[in-house]
Amino acid sequence: MSGGLETVQTLLEQVLEKHGIPTVGAWDRARLPALSGAAAVLGVQETQSGPAALWNYLGQQWDAERGEIVERYGRVLELKLYVDFYAPHGGAAEIEKGFEMLEKELFTPLAEGLRADAVQRGEIGADGKSGYLKGRCTVACRAYFTAVRAEEGAALTDFHLKGVVQ
Repeated sequence: MSGGLETVQTLLEQVLEKHGIPTVGAWDRARLPALSGAAAVLGVQETQSGPAALWNYLGQQWDAERGEIVERYGRVLELKLYVDFYAPHGGAAEIEKGFEMLEKELFTPLAEGLRADAVQRGEIGADGKSGYLKGRCTVACRAYFTAVRAEEGAALTDFHLKGVVQ
């Protein structure tokens, strides 16, 4: 399931950037020296992965591309991500808009295999380190990944987020 976390983070970054909110993986003053609007920092609070079914086995399915029945396997990745919104002083309304947009977008699935379980807003306040206003949004979600065994006895290493074209 290599790249699973990165796939979910990329989808989240795309949502934020679609709404005009630039994102970075970690706070970096050199990349955001002066904010005129809201910006977001994405991070991982915790993850837990496991099988989506007994021994990861989801069953057999017809694969039209291959013209044969294939065995499908699944894994689930439970994530708790955070999105820290930053804005210049006086920009609390922009952070609020970011919170609202994120809640709305996340409860409309970003991919067939990605489901938000909870979105929690934090308090908006001054951040002494950055000199900006900061508001944290925590997102608990589940990402479902599937794989097809290429041949009998082959290792299952190529899991992809369900519903995302690779």
